[in-house]
Amino acid sequence: MDSRLKIRAALSIAFLIVMSLTAQSQDIKFINLVYSTAAKPVNAEVKVIIHPNSDNTYRLKVESVSLRQIDPAKSIDKEIIITAGQFSELVNAIQGIKQAEIIGGPHPTVLDGEACSIIFGTLGSSISYQVNTPNHDTDRRKLNDFLKAYELILSTAKLDPKLILG
Repeated sequence: MDSRLKIRAALSIAFLIVMSLTAQSQDIKFINLVYSTAAKPVNAEVKVIIHPNSDNTYRLKVESVSLRQIDPAKSIDKEIIITAGQFSELVNAIQGIKQAEIIGGPHPTVLDGEACSIIFGTLGSSISYQVNTPNHDTDRRKLNDFLKAYELILSTAKLDPKLILG
């Protein structure tokens, strides 16, 4: 009898842990990424907008602004569908960002005009993380988690983070 009770208690605890993790992931319903720079004529601004569809998938839309309109065929504006699993992976990466480190870390003294933002939340509220020049002194500024999430969003959008972030 005692072993059955212990098994039930362990299963109940495991169920509560899984439910709390699922509830934490469900708090984020949308993710927006914004990248802008004054230093590069191509990909001067890139936006990735991710919102839920009604069928447990997510619509991912990419918008880019190029200051050099030589070849409109090279535009990266597009829309793709991602799975709930892919969205969950993005949510986990975002939840790994430590807000206190972004706010409290050292900031670069020389900026190249590069601004990177991740905005996420529910329809009623959102959180925004903005970092200037995240590739500059990433370790010292404690931006590794932010940069990983940022690069994962770009990769999920089928964009090359190296081409955008430099």
